[in-house]
Amino acid sequence: MITNAADGEGEPSSPISPPEDLVATEGGLLQPSTGPTLALNIIAVLLVFGMLYFAASLLAPIAGAVLLSMMLSPLVRFWERRGLARPLASALVVLGLIGALTTGLFALAAPAKSWIERAPQSLHQIQQKLQGFTKPFDDIKKAADRLQEPARNGVNSGPQEVRVVRPALIDTVLLGSPQVIGAGLSVVVLLYFLLASGDVFLRKLVTVIPTFHDKKRAVEITRQIETDISFYLISFTSVNVGLGVAMTVVTACLGMPNPLLWGVVVAILNFVPYVGALSSMTILAMVGVQTFDSLAMAAVAPAILLVLVALTAEVITPMVLGRGLLLNPVAIFIAIMLWGWLWGLVGVLLAVPMLASFKIICERVEKLHGVAEFLTT
Repeated sequence: MITNAADGEGEPSSPISPPEDLVATEGGLLQPSTGPTLALNIIAVLLVFGMLYFAASLLAPIAGAVLLSMMLSPLVRFWERRGLARPLASALVVLGLIGALTTGLFALAAPAKSWIERAPQSLHQIQQKLQGFTKPFDDIKKAADRLQEPARNGVNSGPQEVRVVRPALIDTVLLGSPQVIGAGLSVVVLLYFLLASGDVFLRKLVTVIPTFHDKKRAVEITRQIETDISFYLISFTSVNVGLGVAMTVVTACLGMPNPLLWGVVVAILNFVPYVGALSSMTILAMVGVQTFDSLAMAAVAPAILLVLVALTAEVITPMVLGRGLLLNPVAIFIAIMLWGWLWGLVGVLLAVPMLASFKIICERVEKLHGVAEFLTT
């Protein structure tokens, strides 16, 4: 016991407080406070985001291949049950996917190129047809210009106008073709190996886990996660394809050119909820203004798409997926913004499938149930 030597009394002195960076536990032991741990966690998160941003060209194809492998695994197992070896079944599925994509690209390349090349002229035509709506704004602009004319006339010479001539849109697309082709080949090769490997990684995981109970639990969780993610991806893709087919029929019945192209555009953009539907309606409105003389007819296709998207979101998707797999709209929008910033257009398209996959994993891991609850609608 520490005594007070100055007055000779045996009263204990005040206890010695521990350093600021140490805290006392229930057993009286001292351990570091959570301050440095929180700082390290923040640094770790920033490093992860930095890695995702700078390694986008590597990680985006890997993410795409993993999602495709989960979606196509049931088809591989189907051919396995028909007697085909897994490597051969995987090759058949991958070749079928390549054939379908190649056929679609060749069928849609010509009309897509034509619309891209006509984009500047099309915008001018749209501006002329919408001149009645923009006339009040043009009058305001002209009045403002007249007010500034005296100041302009008092200046003898001004700085020369400098224009930056940008390459045409089609040239920009073609310049990016080598990177797109390289990424596509990487996805195809990795997809084949993921499908052909089957349960190799799961078997290795089971080998590492020590106890039989933990092995069984790991296999159950892994199977459930794979089944749920595969079901979600197949269902989500089927709903989008159905919406694209419906819009192909609608645009064909309305007499709009290249209806198959607009159906494919709607199906692809619908992988990005809200933003994709708005973009599709804008595109259909622009095509409608160029196709029809009346603005009422030009608005028919976007209006029908709006009704179909609302019907899909409120009735068909909950019926197909079930309420448990629906995602929080706030979480969806944040995911689209985040992955769009990290990986660009590819990240925007992959944001919702990756978010849904992450939610399914959180539902199966007990410690992450709170995160899954936040992501659920």
